[in-house]
Amino acid sequence: MDAALRILDANLNRAREGLRTAEEYARLGLGDAALSGRCKSLRGLLKELIGQDAALAARLLAARDVQHDVGLATDGAGAARLDLADVARAGIKRAQEALRVIEECAKAVAPGAARLAAKARYEAYALEQQLFAVGPARKLLRESPVMVVFTRSQCRNWQQTLAALHEAGARLFQLREKDASAREFAAYAREFIARAADSVVLINDRADIAGAVGAAGVHLGQTDLSVSDARRLQGPAGLVGVSTHNVTEAKAAAEAGADYIGLGAMFPTASKKIESTTTPQQVREVLATATLPVFCIGGVGPANLAGLRELGVRQVAAGSSIVGADSPGAAWQAMAKGLQP
Repeated sequence: MDAALRILDANLNRAREGLRTAEEYARLGLGDAALSGRCKSLRGLLKELIGQDAALAARLLAARDVQHDVGLATDGAGAARLDLADVARAGIKRAQEALRVIEECAKAVAPGAARLAAKARYEAYALEQQLFAVGPARKLLRESPVMVVFTRSQCRNWQQTLAALHEAGARLFQLREKDASAREFAAYAREFIARAADSVVLINDRADIAGAVGAAGVHLGQTDLSVSDARRLQGPAGLVGVSTHNVTEAKAAAEAGADYIGLGAMFPTASKKIESTTTPQQVREVLATATLPVFCIGGVGPANLAGLRELGVRQVAAGSSIVGADSPGAAWQAMAKGLQP
């Protein structure tokens, strides 16, 4: 029994340490508060795992015998790490392995803890996917000042327009094709993604197409699929954005698990029919409460950026004012620069 307690104690420490490494990567490496919070919550589950039984916690501590641990000399010795992401990846793997050991050994001394360990292990698997499959895309999403809403009919030549934007530095795109058939849209999206190297490409409305072509995610309107249904179609690694018009809808999108928010329409636009525009006060309210990236959209162009910047806007989504410009690359750069404080 003492050996089982020592194994539990050692692996609880290992799991917490591994998760803390992943948490620091999410917080300081990716700058992602949501992912950092998920790591912290998982560490909290480990505290709950043993903390619910004060007597067991005391027995674990009493059974600890660092002096006679024959594995101390080689534990982790000689392991090379390529970068901070590699450090975090090793940490989350270490936590997963430790949780499996905890799950099995706890069956002998604390069956309730075994069930919690199994839950924590599966959450650690999902967290790994979020950190390393989604994390870099979410980082680019947060850091990109301008999301290009790309509609082929607004371009002189869409391949040339994309090339010019990519050369100018654009790396965040949303493909919007309201009139294309599903098959045509999918073929076009695949070609676009192949041409838009190292970019995040989102699909407007069509979660099925986003999943089929391997896009980074989908952008949903208020009457489209729910966030959870969209994730089922494209997998948990996909990004999901939601169009909102006010603080109530923005909060609902965040609570549903959206990765970013589209807010608007800011101004009248010929790209789509709008019933009302979002007021400056509504913009301030959303920005004051949002924990997700907020892209203001709808009639946004170089001429009205100054007013948005004064409201605190730092990210926008724009379509025709960029892809329909004489020089799309220059238009994108002007808007990106115009959003700087």
